[in-house]
Amino acid sequence: MAESVRPAAKTPNNVPPGTPIMVSGRWLLAAFVLSLAAALVCGYLTLCLLFWQGQWQLLYHPSRTITATPASDGLSFDDIRFDVTDTGQPQLDGWWIPAPAGSAYADATVLYLHGASGSLSDTVPELARLHALGISVFAIDYRGFGRSAGAHPTERMSTADAQAAWKYLTDTRGIPARSLVVYGDGVGATFAAHLAAEFAPAGVILEDPNLPARQILLGDARARIVPLILLQNETLDPTADLKSAHAPWLFIGRSDKTGRAHQLFVASGYPKEYFDLRGASSDTVNTTLRRFFDEVFH
Repeated sequence: MAESVRPAAKTPNNVPPGTPIMVSGRWLLAAFVLSLAAALVCGYLTLCLLFWQGQWQLLYHPSRTITATPASDGLSFDDIRFDVTDTGQPQLDGWWIPAPAGSAYADATVLYLHGASGSLSDTVPELARLHALGISVFAIDYRGFGRSAGAHPTERMSTADAQAAWKYLTDTRGIPARSLVVYGDGVGATFAAHLAAEFAPAGVILEDPNLPARQILLGDARARIVPLILLQNETLDPTADLKSAHAPWLFIGRSDKTGRAHQLFVASGYPKEYFDLRGASSDTVNTTLRRFFDEVFH
């Protein structure tokens, strides 16, 4: 009986066993190029993600440190914790500095919204100057600043914080809108303009308003290599609110007609006034503020 003999097994493509498999240089080069391209794409997408998440750091420079309070200037004040969550935890910290009884604007209040850097500690001289005019002052730290909650500030949250401060004054303290002036310094000008459009205060003061977020972001080299139009999540441009709000405006700037304060002054509705701080004395500034308060409160 004849035995069947099976043919010896061969490797794919009929290569005999033990024969070294040769890889072409062209295939290796293609694999290297593809791997490098994939790494570059992953790196670029990571850069885009990090920019999207961290762009706030180019716009805000908060501090958690409180090194001074109104008491440092001999002023009596109340440390206010407000904007309470459902669990009873206050989110925001503010200072209430009441005007003395019988002062010039004893029944009026300035809601002060500070700039993008530091904390309430850095505003003490400005708060003391306003209070010296005979008006009550309420100033707050946005979330991410000072003793307020929050990991870091954003435009959306800071806008909500300004709204919470307004509601604290009108709902909790019972101060009518006609007795409130909103004062926005730097980035606070954006939030002040939004309050003006939403609640119609007696008046609004905008000092050295911030540049739009896009203009600030483009100052960073990373913003010029990522698709900023897709990644930008901050705007910080009060122009639309200036056009829709109906309130007397006082713009305070430190530049000529090309400066941001004057640009927004032109874009706003009437009545409005522009004051150039360059070379102005403290007495001149105070006179301007008193005149504005006289116009909106009397």
